[in-house]
Amino acid sequence: METNKAFFEDLIRDRRLSLRQLAKRMDILPSQLSLTFNGKRRMQISEAVKIAQILGTPINEVMVNAGIEEAAMGRKRCKVVGAMAGIGVVNKTANIERTIAPEGLPTDSMAIQARTAETPLSWMDGWVFFCTVKQSPEELLSRFCYIGIDDGQEVMATIQRGYTPGTYNLSGPYQASSQRLSCACPVFQTRN
Repeated sequence: METNKAFFEDLIRDRRLSLRQLAKRMDILPSQLSLTFNGKRRMQISEAVKIAQILGTPINEVMVNAGIEEAAMGRKRCKVVGAMAGIGVVNKTANIERTIAPEGLPTDSMAIQARTAETPLSWMDGWVFFCTVKQSPEELLSRFCYIGIDDGQEVMATIQRGYTPGTYNLSGPYQASSQRLSCACPVFQTRN
């Protein structure tokens, strides 16, 4: 297995740290950490634990993205399709490719990561929403979902009936009235 350098770069940037600051907090040399993230040095378990604690990330995710094969055995992965901003709008992203899926997650599921630092939803920063297959919005009333709006936006919100037939009101991180929806995928599980 290879080291997923982009995974670590994204985490460090999201936590507003530099590689040097992270290395200092871990009590190792920045050059050692750089070699590790570039796949030229094997990450030690104790280092993975420190990174998980400092960056607030599950230890297993750190180990899998560091290329520690033992951590990946028997764990399913889920594609991360986007990142939710502080107003609930989902931006497609190629930065984080996959995350460890929770037990029992359907195989055709996808994930959205909350990137909400320094917004009113900062308490949600780093959460991952696991969504299942598309369903009719009518079947998902009062459910929190990953939603495609007819105007092309993708958002995270709870669906309610709209004021005019064929439309829906959205509440939660994203809020709007009388929207026509192209698709809706219910959130199956959330991990923080």
